[in-house]
Amino acid sequence: MAFKRRKKFQLDTLIDEDMIIRGNTTLSGGIRVDGKIYGNLTVLGGEDGTLVMGENGIIKGNVIVHTAIIGGKITGNIKCLDYLEVHPNAVIKGDIVYNLIELHAGAKIDSKIRVFTKAEINKEIKISKIK
Repeated sequence: MAFKRRKKFQLDTLIDEDMIIRGNTTLSGGIRVDGKIYGNLTVLGGEDGTLVMGENGIIKGNVIVHTAIIGGKITGNIKCLDYLEVHPNAVIKGDIVYNLIELHAGAKIDSKIRVFTKAEINKEIKISKIK
């Protein structure tokens, strides 16, 4: 079985270690989170909608994204339309819905985990284009 490796992606936004965002956030493109977000995070932009979380990153809220690489802590539900990679130091508390997933040994996940159906993915894509 071969794991899907994500093509190179562009990060347009950086939430540095010293930054804290309070409130729901919606953006297009790629984002790296090394700081803290207290609120829901929606990353639009189709295949370019990417979330990368460093080990010190924290999100307390729901996440909707096309692709995610998680190394930090998320307390909230995750909807990942394509590829979700969870690194060894990651901690996730909330339900996860994904298309493809790669879990590294050591990741701590306290969640219900299920795969997206094709119809659910198409519906989410249509909703994200409206926003």
